[in-house]
Amino acid sequence: MKTEQEVAEYRKEIEQRLVNAPSEDAMKYYQGVLRALEWMVTGQDV
Repeated sequence: MKTEQEVAEYRKEIEQRLVNAPSEDAMKYYQGVLRALEWMVTGQDV
């Protein structure tokens, strides 16, 4: 189980990768990762 701080750090890393994504497919992948992370943490789909 990850702590809230570890989840926040992971979210920042994924958001940075999303901003620097080399292609549209990579952007879609990282958006999906963030959606899954949000769903796991809050139980709500965004």
